[in-house]
Amino acid sequence: MQVSTLHAKERFDVNLDALYGIKGQGMKHQECHLANLSSGGAKVYFSQTESLKSGAVLAIDIPIPNTAMCITVWAEIMWIKPRCNEFISGIKFTCALSDAMVQKFVKRVPQLNDYTELIW
Repeated sequence: MQVSTLHAKERFDVNLDALYGIKGQGMKHQECHLANLSSGGAKVYFSQTESLKSGAVLAIDIPIPNTAMCITVWAEIMWIKPRCNEFISGIKFTCALSDAMVQKFVKRVPQLNDYTELIW
């Protein structure tokens, strides 16, 4: 696992599929992929076919690894960039996850003997 210290909040590199809906567009759930996670936001990959823009508000269902549960968080797209067949985006949670909650995500990963790699 790589931990970034360039941000104000500790970020953890993850490999996590999630579902999201765009506020004001019927909340139809689409797939997205979280690349890193902190208590304040995440780096997310979206399909190229989506019409997303900075300022859009999303509801994201983040699955808790090794359980049937998920946490729904509201987030705002802070920036978005096209790349190949997808968009890369930085999102900010409107209600931050607690640092303890992020640690629970990290600790639920099975067979994590060292913190050099984290794959969900």
